[in-house]
Amino acid sequence: MKQTALLVAISCAALSANLFAALGDTEEEIGSLFGIPVDQGVPDKKAITTNMYEKGDYVILVQFLNHLSLAESYTRADKHDFSDEELSALLDGNSNGRPWTKDPNKQVWERSDHKASAWCQTLSGRPTLFIQAR
Repeated sequence: MKQTALLVAISCAALSANLFAALGDTEEEIGSLFGIPVDQGVPDKKAITTNMYEKGDYVILVQFLNHLSLAESYTRADKHDFSDEELSALLDGNSNGRPWTKDPNKQVWERSDHKASAWCQTLSGRPTLFIQAR
């Protein structure tokens, strides 16, 4: 039991130290956190570029407009559910100092400034957290 608690604490510390990207970060800031994209997107008709990164157990998609992050998704490649600590760490990284309010009936959050929302969804058996600017 102590080993499990220690592993969770270490994982959370590593997650908070190395995995934070935030809405509004530049492509360079995201690249310094996640490395070179495994799939470098090209701008679509709305000038939005989607890059795919891999870091640890995550596949991360980041959408950029004018080289600034406007949406992110974190997918568990190992198909494990997100822990509450993981979700908190990822949401805190995108809080801009503002708290998130969780819908009591589902895994949906809204940032207190109403400028971002987040939700969990399972895609192809892989839990995914979406965070999007409004």
